[in-house]
Amino acid sequence: MDSIQRTNDFQWGDIGEDDDLDFLLPPRQVIGPDDNGIKKVIEYRFSDEGKRIKVTTTTRVQKRVLSQRAVERLSWPKFGDAAREDAGLHLTVRSTEDILLIAPGKILKF
Repeated sequence: MDSIQRTNDFQWGDIGEDDDLDFLLPPRQVIGPDDNGIKKVIEYRFSDEGKRIKVTTTTRVQKRVLSQRAVERLSWPKFGDAAREDAGLHLTVRSTEDILLIAPGKILKF
């Protein structure tokens, strides 16, 4: 299926039984959000019987309200490894040391 591009001039003989026919469907449309925060997503897919189905999803989008202290913390300068990274990246650092977690009341035998 990799050899078939997303164009209208394809050969039906090049398509196998297991190939995905999603390139025949219209593209996904995102409408909104409007003034009330309503966003519509229109997608198309094939049913099990091979019929084209239109799926419309309507959701309400809410803005995240930050406290004044959280807004202040966002303006603080970065430090450590985060200072050397791009400002837009979310930085997750994996610890290099093993941390042993022991449930209270459990006795460990080595």
